[in-house]
Amino acid sequence: MAPATAAVILAFAVTLHNIEEMIWLPGFRHPALPVLTPFQFRFAATAVAVLFWLLAAGLAAGVPLAPVLTGFAAAMIVNALVPHLALTLVLRRYHPGLATGLLAVVPAAFLALSSLGGAVAIAESGVLAWRAGAAFVALGFSVPLLLWSGSKLERWRGT
Repeated sequence: MAPATAAVILAFAVTLHNIEEMIWLPGFRHPALPVLTPFQFRFAATAVAVLFWLLAAGLAAGVPLAPVLTGFAAAMIVNALVPHLALTLVLRRYHPGLATGLLAVVPAAFLALSSLGGAVAIAESGVLAWRAGAAFVALGFSVPLLLWSGSKLERWRGT
């Protein structure tokens, strides 16, 4: 499969996953989890989905984004398993995002990895771990910044 096609499928899967989270996660309350306003969360989730669409568009336009996209694909596999599956098991209730994470994001991410340079080759070389780590760091800094920006925008809008 063409790398750009795989990137579009991954962007679609991430968007579907984020829509599931946008619908049900704001109402999901647990004392161990931070309280976010629906607007704040939806702002951040939309920005992450847009990032994947921009990466797919850039790859389709010939921009050499395969290394970046492989890192984010690996990070999304872990995202489906660690917070969503782990929280479902620990809290003993469904955590929003688990179904689309496992049924859409994980397969699309593996498809993207196999289309973007051979997942086995980059995993064996250790490059995938480095790229995934870089993607986690990028997401680790950007998601809190996006949540903070969403809260500021929400206050500015007066909602």
